[in-house]
Amino acid sequence: MITGDMKISEILNKYPQALEVLVKTSPHFRKLENKLLRKALASRVNVIQAANIAGVDPNELLNELNKSIGKDFNMSDLISKDEISETLFNEIPDALQKISEDKIIKLDVRPILDQGRDPFNDIMSKVKELKEEEVLLLINSFEPVPLYSVLGNKGFEHWTEKEGDVYKVYFFREQNILRSASRKSVYQVADKINFENVIELDVRELPPPEPMIKILEALPKIDENSVLLVHHHREPVMLYPKLEERGFQAVTNKIDDNYFKVLIFRKESEK
Repeated sequence: MITGDMKISEILNKYPQALEVLVKTSPHFRKLENKLLRKALASRVNVIQAANIAGVDPNELLNELNKSIGKDFNMSDLISKDEISETLFNEIPDALQKISEDKIIKLDVRPILDQGRDPFNDIMSKVKELKEEEVLLLINSFEPVPLYSVLGNKGFEHWTEKEGDVYKVYFFREQNILRSASRKSVYQVADKINFENVIELDVRELPPPEPMIKILEALPKIDENSVLLVHHHREPVMLYPKLEERGFQAVTNKIDDNYFKVLIFRKESEK
């Protein structure tokens, strides 16, 4: 019996007639008629992932595949909704809202696929060239589900949107983007802030999550003429969005690998 977790390549090797079933199910599978693309792409996806890519019901696809090999697909074999991953997201991540257009590196792999080539090496070369705060925008005619785990293992998150028949997938490192968005020269900010009152807080010896708790507790002490200077053992990247929500901004200066000075002030103070 063909199951949802079986790789497409495994199915085609055992049951060549399954190719005709796939092509009839969705035009997305016509790429598998190309032997080179079939060898490159079919080994990376299982039936559930292939169904998601093609936009078809995995259970219907399994039913048709099993019928082609003379097997019955029973109701007990149905794939639950929990097993079918939802990969499209409606809300754009905060990190992508902060990114500037010049930091988005586009790669349209549709022409590569039209040439009958596997775009995997092109994608990985582009990923290797990315600077830490840059985003890869992958444009494709189908959703590249297997790529999510490949780049996920390299520290990338993704956000996918669909425009007509075109998939746009943004691969990004959230912490790098937030770090870049918050990184300003300490001296530039110092020129704009009145240092009448500097409140110091040393959290270097505190275990997580106490540093963040202590910092957030100290925020009410900051007024228009005050700043909070935090001595930290690392850059508190996850703190930045919480400060933003509360009307504060931070500037971090790395002293050494285990010592960071974080200057926190009200946004109004920067004006």
